[in-house]
Amino acid sequence: MSDAREDDALIDALPDADILKALSRHVARGGGPAIGGARLRHVKRRQLLRSQVVRFTERRHETPRTAFGTEDLSALPLYEGTITDHPLPVPEGPGRLTLIRAGSYRPVPCPCDNGQQRCAGCSGSGGHACTCRNEPPPCDVCLDVAPCAQCAKTGGRRTRTTKARPAATGPDATAPGARPITCAVCGTPEAACPRCAGRGRIRCPHCAGRGRETCARCSGRGVGTHDVCGGKGSLTHWVEGTVEYAHETASLSLPRPYWPDKVRERLTAAARWQPRDVPPGGAVPPGVDGEHRAAVAAHLARGRVELSRRVTLETCPLARVELTDDPNRVFHVFPGARGLVVVSTLSDRLKRRLVAAGAVIIIVLALILWLVG
Repeated sequence: MSDAREDDALIDALPDADILKALSRHVARGGGPAIGGARLRHVKRRQLLRSQVVRFTERRHETPRTAFGTEDLSALPLYEGTITDHPLPVPEGPGRLTLIRAGSYRPVPCPCDNGQQRCAGCSGSGGHACTCRNEPPPCDVCLDVAPCAQCAKTGGRRTRTTKARPAATGPDATAPGARPITCAVCGTPEAACPRCAGRGRIRCPHCAGRGRETCARCSGRGVGTHDVCGGKGSLTHWVEGTVEYAHETASLSLPRPYWPDKVRERLTAAARWQPRDVPPGGAVPPGVDGEHRAAVAAHLARGRVELSRRVTLETCPLARVELTDDPNRVFHVFPGARGLVVVSTLSDRLKRRLVAAGAVIIIVLALILWLVG
């Protein structure tokens, strides 16, 4: 039986008699029995609606701008007052227009030394004391533990000079198992560490033994680029007006799709959608179902920045049908190009039974595996 609350227009579009004929043809193709009125248990009709609004919009912005140096803005058009009140011709398509407020262009010198300032990293000195404190660091190979085998035996005193240098260079000098070399302290051949030549210390790699590092920020110059003006020595201030034109698309599909993917695919490919003419001003067109009118009104409402629009709005009736003698299937009926289209899906009752049966099978298999194990 049909739902008494349904709109008369939906019943006229999909009457019970036409639904029965379409179901009879659909079931007969599958080898089923003919369908009579007594087998029609429940029919729920809904109006499907889809719409798209493409709005051509204009958005205006005004922003204070600052650039390093002297900025040449002579090619940009001027506007008086505020950008929102400035008259402009409507373009044919999307784009962006940049303008300058009249009287806002103002180049100013920067209070720096021609774009330079004292380096903040070294306070203008060009460097700073090295962490080695003018003391050569321990050799990274012998760690000043036993830099010379002979000196270690005799207790010879090693000199630790700020000019301590590695005795060898290259990858072989510090490679594991490198051959000892002549000690620079006691002169014993093949007895000293190949990295420090028996001194136990090497020249600091950061300051090269000078005790003072070059400032990395200014490369030792003591001055750096002035951050405020980017090293240009001057600034340019102005007020920029921007007008953006764009096509903004808004889509609406009602009701929210709750039907299976199979039905949704057939609706897209085979349904006959009825176009609806939208009145000027964005009013809801006649023929839109009462449950959709509020959502469609909000969808069609004109925006403050809207210049023009293109609107498409279509509707299609859909009936969800349950049969008395076939509780395992649900039929979805809607108009197509050559008559009513029928799509059958599994009923919720059958889905629950299949899920329960699957759960029972899993439990039985688990018990069998437990007993076998």
